[in-house]
Amino acid sequence: MLSLSGHIGTKASALIDGQLPRAEEERAWSHVLTCPGCRRLVEHEGWIKRRLGSLEYPEAVDPPPELLGSLYTVDMWAAVEEIEKTSRRRRTAAVVVGGGALGACVLTLLTITGGPTGRTDVPTRQSPAMIRGEQVRGPVGSPTRVETNSAPALPRRSR
Repeated sequence: MLSLSGHIGTKASALIDGQLPRAEEERAWSHVLTCPGCRRLVEHEGWIKRRLGSLEYPEAVDPPPELLGSLYTVDMWAAVEEIEKTSRRRRTAAVVVGGGALGACVLTLLTITGGPTGRTDVPTRQSPAMIRGEQVRGPVGSPTRVETNSAPALPRRSR
């Protein structure tokens, strides 16, 4: 069967090899005789197949029996174990290097920020932002002092 466009297309190789059904082959050859594009395509496919068919292949050579025997005697599991040991060493080295880099980052961060503060290092100065008349308590862990804001209330300005 020809393609939707009415040309041979991908069926050219099957046409040359004689793999198409008889009725379809007849329709394809009659189309090739009248269509210059399909004729060029079929001629090109035929030329390629002739060129590939003329290539010479070297005779197959059987490997010597000593080679096959030596391949059967190789202890493959010893090679696999060696590869796994190398892999384990690399994995351990990567973990050690990664842990060292993480430790260096933490030490750098502690150096820059000044380190953690303990409960006794909490500042005792009151916050400057206080709302009028609200009671202000001391920091957590200090004796409870109660202070009141005694600032006079200012009248509101209207807009």
